[in-house]
Amino acid sequence: MWLTKLVLNPASKAARRDLANPYEMHRTLSKAVSRALEGGEERLLWRLEPTRGLEPPVVLVQTLTEPDWSVLEGGYAQVFPPKPFHPAFRPGQRLRFRLRANPAKRLAATGKRVALKTPAEKVAWLERRLEEGGFRLLEGERGPWVQILQDTFLEVRRKKDGEEAGKLLQVQAVLFEGRLEVVDPERALATLKRGVGPGKALGLGLLSVAP
Repeated sequence: MWLTKLVLNPASKAARRDLANPYEMHRTLSKAVSRALEGGEERLLWRLEPTRGLEPPVVLVQTLTEPDWSVLEGGYAQVFPPKPFHPAFRPGQRLRFRLRANPAKRLAATGKRVALKTPAEKVAWLERRLEEGGFRLLEGERGPWVQILQDTFLEVRRKKDGEEAGKLLQVQAVLFEGRLEVVDPERALATLKRGVGPGKALGLGLLSVAP
């Protein structure tokens, strides 16, 4: 895997367009690994990182193959050199994590996906997803070792063929940070590669871990 940090230029028209529409951002970032995507060898994940005050927007990108960022429009972003990332997990290993995800449930009656409402529901969703993926949340004195740093809704327009404006969608985006433990190294690595939950094209699902 490869990790790349992009510091977007707010003066760039293309960067402003992508910041306003996650689908456009995903389309732009995909150009760096287009050949691997076409060959079915790639899973691109990305996340708009939290920043303070007047700091420029930062995007973290994870790819399975080495990206070629020369495809970006001039002045779009400051690109830090991609770093190879090959974690060697072991059972019982404890790590810090960050994840922006869409905690939701599907209604049995309609099949429609709806956002979870309470913090407890969202943390329970996270616990289930991590356990399915070879991890477990660590427990603190007051419960699971996790914080919800941001809880917002993304407003995006998704166009279908023949539509001029597209349908306006609202997708919940929750930023989790906390500590977890590796239970199954093989499943944990697979989870890192494929991401967690729905909304990958919206910048959701990238699970980042560090000692």
